[in-house]
Amino acid sequence: MRLGFFFGAGAEVGYGLPSGGQFAIDLFRQDVSLHKQALRNQLQTQIDRQSIYATNWLPDRFDSKRIHAFGKNEFSSLIESSIEYRKQEMIRRLNQFDIEADIALTQLGITQERLAQCFSEKTGTVYGTRTYTQVVRMNPLLAQGIQIFASHFYSAVLDVIRISPESVDLQRYAASFIQLLVGAQGQDLVQQLNQELFTEAPDDISFFDDISGMFKLEFTSAGSTAMDLLLAERRTFSSGEHATISDLLSAVVQQILENIFSTVLDYQSLIDSHFRYLYSPKTEWAKFTKMAIFLRTTREYISTRLQRVVSIADCGYYHDLQRCEVLGIEISTIGTANYNSLVESIASEIGFDIPEVMHLNGGVNDYYNPYKNSVLTCNDPDQIPNDQIYVPFILTQSGLKPLTSVDMSRRYVSLFDSLAESDGIVVIGYGFNVDDCHINGMFRELVEDKQKHLYWVCVSSDQSAVQKERELVIKLRISSNIDHVHVILVNRDSRLIDQVPWIDAINTHCMGDRE
Repeated sequence: MRLGFFFGAGAEVGYGLPSGGQFAIDLFRQDVSLHKQALRNQLQTQIDRQSIYATNWLPDRFDSKRIHAFGKNEFSSLIESSIEYRKQEMIRRLNQFDIEADIALTQLGITQERLAQCFSEKTGTVYGTRTYTQVVRMNPLLAQGIQIFASHFYSAVLDVIRISPESVDLQRYAASFIQLLVGAQGQDLVQQLNQELFTEAPDDISFFDDISGMFKLEFTSAGSTAMDLLLAERRTFSSGEHATISDLLSAVVQQILENIFSTVLDYQSLIDSHFRYLYSPKTEWAKFTKMAIFLRTTREYISTRLQRVVSIADCGYYHDLQRCEVLGIEISTIGTANYNSLVESIASEIGFDIPEVMHLNGGVNDYYNPYKNSVLTCNDPDQIPNDQIYVPFILTQSGLKPLTSVDMSRRYVSLFDSLAESDGIVVIGYGFNVDDCHINGMFRELVEDKQKHLYWVCVSSDQSAVQKERELVIKLRISSNIDHVHVILVNRDSRLIDQVPWIDAINTHCMGDRE
């Protein structure tokens, strides 16, 4: 039996690598000075100023012009975009604040008992017995469905702030959640007003359309505090034996803020608005250099994080592939939406042969020449030609032109053909999000036209396998062969389903289909 595999970021979280949202937050904390200097050196010493490339494509005095990088303004637009386009998810997360607090406490290793004890010692009251639902009232236009003031944890934060007004950090974090909630609710209200300003109007009178859409939310304050807190180096609050209740609460609310933004941060809009400027350095030098520096920083971050996994865990989804040998499964192909080479590294380390991995979103060994719209794969960065500017090739869902290059087209076609010749397709750690439609369409065609069975390995949650299967059918917009979509719910840590390894469960299901 032949199985094809496709991996997303979720397959690597167990190896200590960040999820997509945390990845975006960390990127804006990086020091870019060395990358600026490297680009400056290339411009001054390695590019021939008399070449057609320099004369026609680069701006005058390119070797002395200022090199720009993304800063606070760009991150502000990131927050704005997240509030605007993912407001419902943000509202949902903020309205289940106690659940978010429980998750953060677990991540930080702080027990509920210890938190309650410290809170009682400080306030003289029992944790969880007081809320602010009757004390704080918001404007009814914004307050529909707002539940944060009914949260035991958030109410405890407010109690400590009242007693200890000197807890500046705690106040800033507490304020940031309200700013975000008001911003998200306000954006929802503005959207309703713009779309439903007139519930009825004649179609043949055009000025009614001109009047619609006249409301706009000013985001200057909606996420300013959250932005400052996220951009700063991660604070280290004491959670040791002698930590105060302010320290404990500050550590938890910081973790909550990062957890929320790790899932709702919409950095695609930032890339979308800048990627195209890689093709016009002569007229848009500032935006060209911002994008070039960002991609260099991104590659370094990914490579460094991979190196920091000092001792790669001895188990994980990539290690599990070795079980294919025991079960007699042939791995027909491997595709990935991830940028690093972790799956190749692990396979080499444990002595397990795998096919060439197809990096559909580019990777740390891919470099893109926007001048020629070409992609070069090279394991040694020092071997990249330096007479023209190459940028690390990643985040390609936001750069459509690179997908038209011959090398990238071959990756997609090669992966598709190999998956089409497989007995089943296994997808792990990939969310089928709307911004990955260039990959999702491939899976849809494999299910609908090639009649392939798709197995989605997911971590067990409050949803059943049937509910997740329906969700996947909707995400992929599948209208035929719906019964070819299967969800394998596994334990987060053991990767078992009913005490059976996930690969064994898929193998059994595939064998049944073939019979």
